[in-house]
Amino acid sequence: MADAALSGLIDTFSRARRVAADDVLALRRAIYGDDGMISAREAEALIALDEAVADGCGEWKALFLEALTDFVVRQQQPADYIDDAKAAWLIERLTRDGRLKTDTELELLAHMLEAATTAPQRLIRFTLDQLKAAVIDGEGPLLRGGSLAKGKITAGEVDLVRRILYAAGGDGNVAITRAEAEALFDINDACAGGEVDPSWTDLFAKAICASVMSVSGFRPASREDEARREAWMCQADSSGFTAVALFINKMFAGGAAREDGLSDWNDYNAETERELAEAEVVTEDEARWLADRIGRDGRFCAAERAAIGALKRTCPQIHPALRPLLDAA
Repeated sequence: MADAALSGLIDTFSRARRVAADDVLALRRAIYGDDGMISAREAEALIALDEAVADGCGEWKALFLEALTDFVVRQQQPADYIDDAKAAWLIERLTRDGRLKTDTELELLAHMLEAATTAPQRLIRFTLDQLKAAVIDGEGPLLRGGSLAKGKITAGEVDLVRRILYAAGGDGNVAITRAEAEALFDINDACAGGEVDPSWTDLFAKAICASVMSVSGFRPASREDEARREAWMCQADSSGFTAVALFINKMFAGGAAREDGLSDWNDYNAETERELAEAEVVTEDEARWLADRIGRDGRFCAAERAAIGALKRTCPQIHPALRPLLDAA
């Protein structure tokens, strides 16, 4: 792609502080060019344009999300994986004084987490903290949408929280970690007595229940491990069969399916079942944490009562330390 062409367009749109639908096609051609690849310089230029634009159409937002996600998640190796280096690059370029600068950037982080296979805890917590600060303080990138108010959480904000929590690249992949649950409690406490969309109660209850009943020990593999596995999957033997094909053949032939440190499916399933059984028990540590967080202000809101109800219905074994809280609520 021609840097000069993109630079000229960005300069024009930045001065106008506007990107119209008719402008997006020219931008797309300049960004992707003939090879379909995006450089770090081009990605940074797009971030600068997003911050300069006061009137961006939906087509511009879609292109911004697509292009930056292509660059960070798909084109940087290992593909489909956000590592610590990628997370650091994003946080450094999207923030000023620890805060995101536009609503599009908040949407971008959620979009990337959904697109990535894995992401570091640092990025998911940073993203959730940005939304938490916006809801609690009434300040932040959500202001551009015009719906943000201190102590208020709308249906759109609830949906964004849900996307961040359950993105494939989240802290615990499918579980809710303690840090994420703490952020939810902070948001819930800030909204006490305020205007809260009904969908928040359902999300909060399910997430808090999941935080003490799901396996949350998942940790993203290192960049080196991902690169090694990616190379292993693509390599072929003299007959042309890839390592993955040979792995599957061995598995169905009843042989030991162990290649390059990958455990066979029986071991994996047995370990998963063990972890799930242990996670369903609310431990003393989890019970004391919940007892401290729920009703901390001396009252139980609808979301906290819903969380307690969900625990009563679904948890097979609750530690006695939590019993007074269950009875009080």
